[in-house]
Amino acid sequence: MRIYALLCIIAIAYCTQTTNQASMFDEQLGLLTKSKLGKTMLNMISLQQFTEVDFSPLYAAIDDIVESTQQAKQDEAESLDSFFQQFLSDSEFYQNQVTEYKTEVAQHESDITTFKKDRNSLQQSLYDKSQQLSDSQKNQAQLQRTVQNNDQATAKKTAEYDQSISIVDQVIAKLQLIKQSSFIEVNKEDLAVSAATFSRRLGEVSHLPHLFEPLSKVLIQMSTQGFADQEQAGNAVKLLQSLREDLVATKQALLMNAQLEKDTNNGLLTSLEENINLLNNEIIPQLKGDIETKDGEIATKSGLLKDAQSNLDTAQANLDNVNAGWVARQEQNKQLNDGWDNELMLLSQAESALERGGIRRL
Repeated sequence: MRIYALLCIIAIAYCTQTTNQASMFDEQLGLLTKSKLGKTMLNMISLQQFTEVDFSPLYAAIDDIVESTQQAKQDEAESLDSFFQQFLSDSEFYQNQVTEYKTEVAQHESDITTFKKDRNSLQQSLYDKSQQLSDSQKNQAQLQRTVQNNDQATAKKTAEYDQSISIVDQVIAKLQLIKQSSFIEVNKEDLAVSAATFSRRLGEVSHLPHLFEPLSKVLIQMSTQGFADQEQAGNAVKLLQSLREDLVATKQALLMNAQLEKDTNNGLLTSLEENINLLNNEIIPQLKGDIETKDGEIATKSGLLKDAQSNLDTAQANLDNVNAGWVARQEQNKQLNDGWDNELMLLSQAESALERGGIRRL
């Protein structure tokens, strides 16, 4: 309604202007033809002309339009300020969120890196302990074979000494008979048979120099013609008894050393068994459990990292939207003010045109 009144005022002004003012008015007409408002005014001029009219309501309409436009500019300025305050608040809020979530993401990433290093360390420890277990089991098996072989060797050696002592005892027993004079004549033939038998037995201990050499001497003497007398037999018995004592002492020393070595090996086997049990039942299961726990911690942290990253992306998007909204609002404000300023300029030009047309405020 106000714009219509304004158009009427402009139209009347154009109708009442004198011819000598036409050249000055052409410039204003050129400006008016550049807008819809100006074109409408020119159309109204071509339709009718007015002479004596009360233009006070028209100037009032112009004043109302100017006032309402200026009020609109003021309202827009207040709205923009309110929007700016909200922008500052939202921007600070989302910027704080972005900072908080960036810190959280960095902390989770650091924790995951630490957890993975810890897991790698645990995995290396598990590998080392598994290798240690394998080595201990191999050493145990090898030492068990050593103990078994030593037992077999000791048993074989002991049997050899027992065999040697048995042969010596048999020879001594036969020589004891020779020392008895009543048997000398009757046992010559038996002595020769015994010597031949012992010679065959001697072949069984040919690999034992400590026994073979002295027995050989005695058996050679027993096979001679003049051996069957008490003196020679007595000397041979003393020699063999000394030999027997040496054999018994050597056998005991062998058994004692074998037992000491066996006790040492058994101690090592016990230590190996304890170590194997400790690795199998405690250390390795504990390491596997720790690795599973660490895997769980890594999975949990990865989930938290994913959530924090999602929150960060959302906060960053919100911050970007807030910033973009402020830029758009500023552009909107500029467009509105440009339109209002243009409208005020046209109103000012219209009033000037009215005055030049002789239509002034009362």
